[in-house]
Order: sequence, then C-alpha cells, then structure tokens
Amino acid sequence: MQPREQAQGQRGAVAILGAGPLRRRVAAGFTLVELTLVVSMLTFAMLAMSRSLCASMQLTEVNRENALATDAAREMVEVLEGISDFSTIFALYNAAPDDDPGGVPGSAPGAGFTVQGLQPTADAGGFVGEVIFPTAFGAGGRVELRENVVDAGLGMPRDLDGDGLTDGADKALTYRLLPVRVRIRWEGSCGERSLDVCTLVADR
Repeated sequence: MQPREQAQGQRGAVAILGAGPLRRRVAAGFTLVELTLVVSMLTFAMLAMSRSLCASMQLTEVNRENALATDAAREMVEVLEGISDFSTIFALYNAAPDDDPGGVPGSAPGAGFTVQGLQPTADAGGFVGEVIFPTAFGAGGRVELRENVVDAGLGMPRDLDGDGLTDGADKALTYRLLPVRVRIRWEGSCGERSLDVCTLVADR
C-alpha cells in the first residue's frame, strides 16, 4: 500500500472509530427523553385515574345519603298515616311542646327526629329530620294550624276543616285534612343537603 493510501485508510479508521461513542451518546440522549415522556404520560394517566376514582367514591357516598334520606322521609310519612287517632297527629308532631297529649310538655315525639347514618347540620339541634305543618304564631306565641298559610308545596291555602271557608282561625282541633312536609337536612360529603317530601294526610 502506498503511504498516501495508507494515511487515508488510517484517517477513515479514526473517523469510524470516533463515530461509535457519538452514536451511543445520541442514542442514550433520546432514551432519556423518551423515558421522561413515558413517565410524564404515566403520571397524567394516574392522576386522571385517581380523580375518576375519587369522583366515583363521592358519587357512591352521595347516592347512599340520598337513599337514607328518602327512606327516612317515607318512613315518617307512613308513621303519620298510620296513627289511629287522626286528631292527635298535629299535637304529637308539631314543634310546640305546650299542646302535647295529656298536658305534659315533652311527652310527644315532636317535630324533630334523627336519621341513622346521616349527620345533622350545625343549626339543626341534633335532628336530621323535621315534620312541618302549615302553622303561624297566634296570641301569646302559640303555634296554630292555619288554613291561610301560603305554601305552594303543601297546596296552601286550603280548607282544612271542611267548612267551605279558608280563614286564619286555628284549626288544630278541627282539621280533617292535614298537609305535611317531611324535611331531611344533613351535612353530607358534598356539603349541606336537603330533601323535602310533601303529603296530605286525611281523616279516614
């Protein structure tokens, strides 16, 4: 081999030998970028899955709370409808203790009731459920059952004693129809929640 050709062959060999580590360095750089992208994609996917799982768990809890509230409201309506002495329903379940049967304040169940599995709101006095009638305050602050209370949910005003009139007199002792709202209000997983069930209990 001529000296010139030999020198060119040596330069080519040097160039080829030098290209190997460079290619490995470039390949290693691309691998690191790809690894970063894969890790980023996995992180985003895990975050999305975590959010989805949390939302699903929260929805499950909300559905559980709604079911408990609905069942409690229906049970209370059934209790009211099942009372044999219709004329005592208002006295038993209104918020005033001074008209409790037997003249003994506190002897009646009253308007508030608890619901197992639901947390009462801070201002509810420990009760989740409440029985509400169309009432107004009369003389001396006495709670009276009134026909002229405006409440569209209860279908009020309405003739409650069947005399053909709708007036502002107390019908606590003469009613034949009794509009009732059962309200369930609780501190839920998504904040304060409430459910109202309205019905009309009639004398049988």
